[in-house]
Amino acid sequence: MSDLLNQLQGRWAFALGLAVGFPLLLVVLSELEFGLHRSGRPLAEPVRRVRTWVLPLIAFTLFLRWVLLLPETSLMVRVTETLCWATVIVTVMGAVNNLVFESARPGTWQHKVPRLLRDVVRLVLVAIGLAIVYSFVWGREIGGAIATLGVTSIVVGLALQEPLGNLFSGLVLLMERPFEVGETVEVGSVSGTVKEVNWRSAHIESLGGAIQVVPNSKLNKETIVNFSRPHPMRMEFIEVGFSYQDPPNKVRQALLELVLQTDGVLPSPKPIVATLGYGDFSVKYRLVYSTTETDRWSVKNDLVTRIWYMARRYRFTMPRALHQQEERLVNAGQPDAAELLSQFPALPEINPDDRGHTRALTFGAGERLFNQGDELEGVYFVVSGSVSLQVIKGGEAREIARIHDGEFCGETGMHGRQTADIRAVAMEDTVVALIAPDVVRHLFEASPRLARETGHILEVHRKAVQSARTADQRHTG
Repeated sequence: MSDLLNQLQGRWAFALGLAVGFPLLLVVLSELEFGLHRSGRPLAEPVRRVRTWVLPLIAFTLFLRWVLLLPETSLMVRVTETLCWATVIVTVMGAVNNLVFESARPGTWQHKVPRLLRDVVRLVLVAIGLAIVYSFVWGREIGGAIATLGVTSIVVGLALQEPLGNLFSGLVLLMERPFEVGETVEVGSVSGTVKEVNWRSAHIESLGGAIQVVPNSKLNKETIVNFSRPHPMRMEFIEVGFSYQDPPNKVRQALLELVLQTDGVLPSPKPIVATLGYGDFSVKYRLVYSTTETDRWSVKNDLVTRIWYMARRYRFTMPRALHQQEERLVNAGQPDAAELLSQFPALPEINPDDRGHTRALTFGAGERLFNQGDELEGVYFVVSGSVSLQVIKGGEAREIARIHDGEFCGETGMHGRQTADIRAVAMEDTVVALIAPDVVRHLFEASPRLARETGHILEVHRKAVQSARTADQRHTG
């Protein structure tokens, strides 16, 4: 009788302990989780799992065993213990993953371990842990469980051939490591930046921002082009055709100057322009250059656009199944510099003998009329558009003035072939007249007022250049 009373007293004492201890532990774990979450600690998630799943299952298991006094062989006790141990194993694996890998600093070996490998290893460890729990709680041999698991695996494998194929393809890719998250790749018709690699697929963000999900089985079959290795550089080319009337050496030189002046083109390896072949209506040229993956579309857009302006400046013809008569009509449509200059009443009329020493040139936005250090063949008179005059110091451009219709630039070219001390860049579609030094002198002789006004403007430009260079010297000093 006394043993029964002691047993009842012990049971109620244990029940009282659970009734008091369980809520208290919940409060403690809740406060701990809140503090860890607020400070951004990786343990916040495992603590939440302990509070939500592990602790209630442990309390329920203890209640069944020590309050209700159910035997270990009871089905409810075994199921509860199995769930309890399973949540403990999953929580421990998650805590290790968060502490070792998720919170690792960039560049460490822990940070470089792919998520797919971590998931597979964690799955294997959880499976081993559950097998041990099965043997310990249910009193069964693991061999029987493995045999049952083997039969089940065959059935599941037949039903899930494609997902399992993606999994093993992902493991093969993981061992080979043809790309990393953050690198730019091209797989078949899919191109973009790798954002995620998991057990089933790779998520690739295209240039437009859309996420394309490529199954691992496809990645394992397709040719993968990695633009981020060994350097984040991309070789590009543009093909264009010009008339047989345009000398190939002159065309190649003009194209090469164009690509060298385009921002975003890498200086190494050096861009080249090759004469590709002879078509029915034009000579084919290929422009080969290097750029970064990020800039490749903007650079190609600039080059393709500027080729039109370059062809117009040099009076090249880009025929598209044109006959010779049609090509002549295209060339005839090019503006005449003397006619353009006649729009400005302040300028004297160009002498017939001087017409051959003036040229009309068309520039697109961002194109350079001339660079600092170039030898100038004359003076540039702005017919339409606007031009930014810049001084280059330490590789950086500083604007000193901006000129518009009816103004000159490149004044050092008045005295023959002289080196430019500034750079001139078109800010919009701009038409200029390149006037030879002798023609400029004839214009000034015919209009002393024009000479005085031009001299005043050029003096302002000279002082602006001098001021900019003095400021740079002071800043450097």
